[in-house]
Amino acid sequence: MMSIDLQGSQRPSVAAVMLILCSLVLATFAGSSAAEAASRRPGHVYLYRGILNVFSLGMDQIAYKLQAAGVATSVSNHTMWNGEADAMIARYKSGNREPIILMGHSAGADATISVARKLAQANVPVALIVNFDPVSPDAVPNNVKQIVNYYVPAGWGRAVSADPRFKGKLANVNESGTTNHFAIDKDDTLQRQAIARVLAVTGGGIRRKPAAPKGAQISAAPQ
Repeated sequence: MMSIDLQGSQRPSVAAVMLILCSLVLATFAGSSAAEAASRRPGHVYLYRGILNVFSLGMDQIAYKLQAAGVATSVSNHTMWNGEADAMIARYKSGNREPIILMGHSAGADATISVARKLAQANVPVALIVNFDPVSPDAVPNNVKQIVNYYVPAGWGRAVSADPRFKGKLANVNESGTTNHFAIDKDDTLQRQAIARVLAVTGGGIRRKPAAPKGAQISAAPQ
């Protein structure tokens, strides 16, 4: 093996070595940033927990899985919906046209429709809502392209209905006998379906209609 011994003026200075190291670090950072930008999907998913936060940790689980797939997410308590709706409107008016996706459990599911109704007043579209057992939902406004509502009518859950001008897709999925109010947002099968729907909206995901769980009943209007 040949070795080279640099002596005297041939040895690189400390400053030169530091410059080379800094260049390598910057190149690595730039490559990483480019890769992250390339893998990021368009759109943002806003997830809302119910009362006290502790009963809706399925929202955090879904957010984590979506982030791993390159989807931007944020998780909040249902009481934060009004201020977040204002922020969504401001971003839309500033030129951001990425899909707005809403998801919630219990009172957080009620909040998603409250957000959508406020966005409708500002003519801001909602690409998708996925809800888990809302307890007192308002009617779905006409700015929503599609909504899927998993609910357990034997407990506190309610089916959702739509405004007369609504022209999107609405599906109430009756989960009686498969889960309950406190477990529905953590159900792995339903989480997979919810994530598949989000990926279909944000691009590159599964575009076929996710299969309903065995025993589920699907309707387009409250039963």
